[in-house]
Amino acid sequence: MKIKKPHLYAIVGVVIVITIFLVLRGVNKPVYQNIDSPRPILGNPQASVSVVEFSDIQCPACKNAAAYPHRLINEFGESISFEFKHFPLAFHQYAFDAAMAAECANDHGKFWEFVDMAYVNQDNIKKKDLKKYASNLGLDTSLFSACLDSEAKKEIVESHIREGYSRGVSGTPTFFVNGRMAESISYSAVKELIEQELG
Repeated sequence: MKIKKPHLYAIVGVVIVITIFLVLRGVNKPVYQNIDSPRPILGNPQASVSVVEFSDIQCPACKNAAAYPHRLINEFGESISFEFKHFPLAFHQYAFDAAMAAECANDHGKFWEFVDMAYVNQDNIKKKDLKKYASNLGLDTSLFSACLDSEAKKEIVESHIREGYSRGVSGTPTFFVNGRMAESISYSAVKELIEQELG
């Protein structure tokens, strides 16, 4: 069937518009040079006792446990290390973005400060809020936004989720002390495991 000229022009016009849109979209897509930043570990990275928390920044129970890392370091000092890993739950709409944002903040050396600020403002952690907190912490907002908008830290978060599932994590927060899962999310349960490991 022969296409009439007006229809042909219309089809060509649509193709051109779509092509221009895709090109501009590619040009305007945020670009971020990923930085291989070290993991933000509190305490002594060489300590014989390692505490790992799998957490979700949008999780109310995790917010209640937000003081644990600093409290444990104050109590046990250089005898332990504490590492935060991301386990954003699927039903928490903003948790994955918040996890990526924390990793973007890690590139500026402000991981723990960002996590603490996000917990304090847990009811407001949409992307625009996360960018505001980065600004409040004095981060380079253009770099932070490029990191977050390009999802540069997506693989880090996804790798933590995979690790969590492989270790039997099903909810947050979940704590491990030298690979042993704490029986509850209470501070005393984590502390007891540490004391056992320290002998």
